[in-house]
Amino acid sequence: MARKAFERGRLHPPSVDSKRIIDRDTWDAVQVLLREHATNYKTRAVAHRRTDYLLTGLLRCGCCNAAMQISGGSPHRYYRCIANRKHGTCTNSLSVKEPLARTRILEAISQAIATPKAAEYVRRRLVEQAGALSRDAGRELEDRTARLARVTERIRGLIAMQADGDRSPMVAERRVDLGAQAQQERVAIQELRAVTDAPIRLPPVAILTERVLQLRTFAAASNIQGAREALRRYLKGGEISLIPDGDAYVARAEFMPLALLADIKTTPSEFSPGGRCQSVVARGGFEPPTFGL
Repeated sequence: MARKAFERGRLHPPSVDSKRIIDRDTWDAVQVLLREHATNYKTRAVAHRRTDYLLTGLLRCGCCNAAMQISGGSPHRYYRCIANRKHGTCTNSLSVKEPLARTRILEAISQAIATPKAAEYVRRRLVEQAGALSRDAGRELEDRTARLARVTERIRGLIAMQADGDRSPMVAERRVDLGAQAQQERVAIQELRAVTDAPIRLPPVAILTERVLQLRTFAAASNIQGAREALRRYLKGGEISLIPDGDAYVARAEFMPLALLADIKTTPSEFSPGGRCQSVVARGGFEPPTFGL
């Protein structure tokens, strides 16, 4: 009966407000708090964003390649595979203490740099790169010298036309343009000759030692973000893989010692840092040894 009355319009549907159990202001305030909580939670969930731990964002799980994320409470902090800890999609449940991972990895990289073999490798690679730079400069020098000869010959032709009485503006403008081109070629040739004629100058071993000392200060750096980015530059792909081995981890990474020299100001006659070394796995060497965490 009530339904028929409602359909005929004699009764009004119940008000939406009559179903509320809290007032609108309280509801809106709670929604704001929920959104803020969700935003803060997602921000903390990003493995490499604003953290006080040097290796966060650099360590990857050797089983699934997911990020190794800090877990645990003060004073004990551990790295664990985020795919295992949060999603259950990885079987690697092994953890490693953050101070142990940081200390062992920095020691291993420092030892790899400090070995005579590492210094020999860096200097050899710099010689190779300087030689390649000189060869490239030599080829470009030949090309520009030939180009200058052609431009000079065309200028002579225009001079001859003007000497024979051709005073047209087009000839004069063309001669000016070619003169400017010839001057650019002369400047470039002079710079290239400085490259090809200069002796190869290698960085002293003391520079490598200085970089090792700088690397060791990363553990106590006040600017963790800057220290992390500096360390990332020394690693191929900016990553270190932690591979479970029984109840411990083996850390593997490909270290790039020439990146240590990337911040040194050089001239074409010195050296051009770049390239990479063979695979370095933590105990320090250029073959694949291992070290445990």
